[in-house]
Amino acid sequence: MVVGDIATGTDLVVIGAGPGGYSAAIRAAQEGQDVVLIDKEKIGGTCLNRGCIPAKAFIHASKFHDDIQHWNRIGIKAECEHIDFQEIKEWKDEIVEKLDSGVERMLEHENVEYKKGEAKFIDSNSIRVEEEHRTDKIEFEKAIIATGSSPVELSGLEFDREKVISSRELLNLEEVPDEIVVVGGGYIGMEAVTKFSKFGATVKVIEARDRVLANFDEEIVNQLQEVSDHYRDEIYTSAKAQGVRYEDDKAVLVADQEGEKLEIEGDYILVAAGRTTRPNLKSLELDSTNVEVENGFVQTDRQMRTTDENIFAVGDVVGRPMLAHKAYREGKVAAEVISGKKSAFDNQYIPKAMYTDPEVATVGLNAEKAREEYEDLNIGRFPFTASGRALTTTKTDGFIRVVARDDGKLLGAQIVGPRASDMIAEAALALEMQAYLGDVAHTIHAHPTFPEALSEACEDALDESVHTY
Repeated sequence: MVVGDIATGTDLVVIGAGPGGYSAAIRAAQEGQDVVLIDKEKIGGTCLNRGCIPAKAFIHASKFHDDIQHWNRIGIKAECEHIDFQEIKEWKDEIVEKLDSGVERMLEHENVEYKKGEAKFIDSNSIRVEEEHRTDKIEFEKAIIATGSSPVELSGLEFDREKVISSRELLNLEEVPDEIVVVGGGYIGMEAVTKFSKFGATVKVIEARDRVLANFDEEIVNQLQEVSDHYRDEIYTSAKAQGVRYEDDKAVLVADQEGEKLEIEGDYILVAAGRTTRPNLKSLELDSTNVEVENGFVQTDRQMRTTDENIFAVGDVVGRPMLAHKAYREGKVAAEVISGKKSAFDNQYIPKAMYTDPEVATVGLNAEKAREEYEDLNIGRFPFTASGRALTTTKTDGFIRVVARDDGKLLGAQIVGPRASDMIAEAALALEMQAYLGDVAHTIHAHPTFPEALSEACEDALDESVHTY
């Protein structure tokens, strides 16, 4: 701390202005707390500025381009003469700026003070905020850590190497590359395939495990690869990236695939090998507090309290799944507990969505996991080829599957197909409400709609289906 700085005080300091942090700050202010929100970058964090939102904007644009073949098939004759990637990028940036501005207005409306800088703990009741030309000290009653996560760097493929990029740089490319090599076949890597292959790039995926999307059902992955060339061409599994060399202005990934040397060329190498909280937490200097960190995650209880009575934590820093919608909920819980309300993160079900084409979304147990806990299961399945709404939109790839106990109590749902990310919400609600197959099957769904497929899958599990055999 710079000598002579005057310390200021506040009820609550929130460190990190991503989904968990800004939602905590706004919710606490709504409850009457005096709140200071701190971030060294833009409000909105990774999700809004360099993750979820810009990525989905690109995916949306790329799908329109890809859908032209469907329009021609139903009698709408159209051609895509030119893709102006700069205009698409500007449109994406406008969306991000609009959402950023909306969050800023909410913070101003609730009188949340925003400070740009890097926060470091002095002790359990004070921090210093380091900016370029000054350092401030802030004393607080309570603090919330919401510093998120960063892309994992791989030895030999560090991000300071030429043409080696993270998902952050990928979303700011000035033009569509001819070839991208993706290291990592998880959802970030496969969404990169979705975005850029549809814009005309050749995307090559290197995955260390024996299949891509190892955290999703094998049947779902097989379905993706069956219906789309984007997810089966130039995918190298059981291959470990080792480094990069350069040849004729190209980056060449060097990898080992079960003892065989691979060399894969591209304009860029995207490292999408996961995310880590360690650099973000290290910068906080938590040794000055009683906060305990284990295996890279801050230890918290269901009220988001850490092992330091004055400090809470939310979002990626408290553990997987590293999802924005989980962080939103945790941030609100922490703010309410700090404000004296009876609140807890008691959600049992957190949906996951992947914006491939078709989309994938899951919640609860799949059949494989359910069989580890239950002897008898009721499993229902409904293909989108039997959905009237899917047929009217030429989006018939995929299926919905529900998993239930023998007595009909729902355990989980898996969707691969159109609008899966939207439909999974009803399944998550049903699971949180401890619903049974009959509760969903006998709820009247509007026709024709995509969500009908969930009730149809439940009917199939009950042997009551009138649209499948």
